[in-house]
Amino acid sequence: METESRETYQMNQDWTEKYRPRDLSKVVGNQKAIRELKTWASKWVSGKPSKKAAVLAGKPGIGKTSSALALANHMNWEFLEMNASDQRNRESIKNFVGRSAVDDTFSESGDFTPYKEGKRTLLVIDEADNIFGKEDRGGINEISSIIRKTEQPVILIANDYYDLTRRSSELKKLCKKIDFETLEKKEIRTHLKRICQLEGIEYERKVLDRIAEYSEGDLRSAVRDLESIAAGKDRIEIDDLTVLGSRNRKAEIFPTIKKILKNKNILEAKKSVQYLDEEPSDLITWIDENLPREYENGSELYEGYRWISKADVYLGRVRKRQAYRLWKYSTSLMTAGVCSGKNHRHSGWTRYSFPTWIRQMSRSKGKRSLRRKISKKIAPKIHTTTNKFQSQIFHYIAYLMKEKREFREYALERWNLDPREVAYLIGEEESSEKVRSLFQDGSKGENREKDKSGEEDEDEGKQDAEDQRSLLEF
Repeated sequence: METESRETYQMNQDWTEKYRPRDLSKVVGNQKAIRELKTWASKWVSGKPSKKAAVLAGKPGIGKTSSALALANHMNWEFLEMNASDQRNRESIKNFVGRSAVDDTFSESGDFTPYKEGKRTLLVIDEADNIFGKEDRGGINEISSIIRKTEQPVILIANDYYDLTRRSSELKKLCKKIDFETLEKKEIRTHLKRICQLEGIEYERKVLDRIAEYSEGDLRSAVRDLESIAAGKDRIEIDDLTVLGSRNRKAEIFPTIKKILKNKNILEAKKSVQYLDEEPSDLITWIDENLPREYENGSELYEGYRWISKADVYLGRVRKRQAYRLWKYSTSLMTAGVCSGKNHRHSGWTRYSFPTWIRQMSRSKGKRSLRRKISKKIAPKIHTTTNKFQSQIFHYIAYLMKEKREFREYALERWNLDPREVAYLIGEEESSEKVRSLFQDGSKGENREKDKSGEEDEDEGKQDAEDQRSLLEF
């Protein structure tokens, strides 16, 4: 049962977590940084290094946190991580570290081992450069104090080393800086290839090349992109990349979402979309998708969706009246309004996602286009509008096509349907026996071609009208 639950858990994990390296040898790229990290850690075996803390510095998504976790496994150390929580002030950091930093080791499960026996706890503070503001008052100074007294190794994760050290020159003296570089395209492609093999997914080489190129050295983004396009598929092709858009577009939209959902400054939230290449109708789907990922508090979530609903009212008026001047009101509501709904500034990293609705619409684009084509072809023949046919009649036609062979033959004769359209209506593959059998009669094909060319004479047209049967007859 335990093995089964572990396998189920792994299946439900997102791929960034599922394929996070657990050993230093599995870390992608940055081998120089890994060697420096191992050298620093080895000094804890015989005593203490001159610098008891290390700062892993570099852009997001290039393996800093994964390397820290892999180091703990490599050294057989306990591992305690402080994520970028709502508050990382003096008291919360002191409570997180407890006695582990200055005395003996307590694991997360409560096991105790004296550090003099060689067992240590690696203390990791993620996004240390994001500790600031009223909520985090005293946090940086407390970290410096802990590093001075610690009997355990400490790692700080920072995206912006300059931003971290400019607020504490002491941290610069106390910590060893280890730089992590942006990953090479070939390194990312190799990792994506490995994931595809483990997941049993076939792929076109160009797909992995393009994802690696779009990622701009961000392995985490590349893995997420791969997971997005591979969901529910056994093979991925170049056309599947359309659901992702371009990397430039995502590079702009994610920081924008972060400014709206994390900060308390409503003017900054409003200005964040000034140069964003997104229409409000698309932007609102991004905010709607990611709002519950950021606002976990019930009252904040309520306020956020209340402002989104107000913005959507204006978008509805834009669609109905073509009054595009109202866009500015909807944009203000979905940015400044949603930003004002939070109780406090949110810090830390949140896994934002590409909108599910846009992804689904992109994947169903071909089917929706075919449905419209069928509707435009049949609607005039049964004296109704295309919109009414799609909303009220289409499913009846599809049912009759699927269940009544006599109706299928009638439809082919009267409505000039091609094999792909028939396959869609009856829910079969175009190459299926059920579809092919309908098109084996050559005379039917001739009649359809004749109908296409418009060569029927007026008498035939009148006869067709007289012979037209009611759907109720079937």
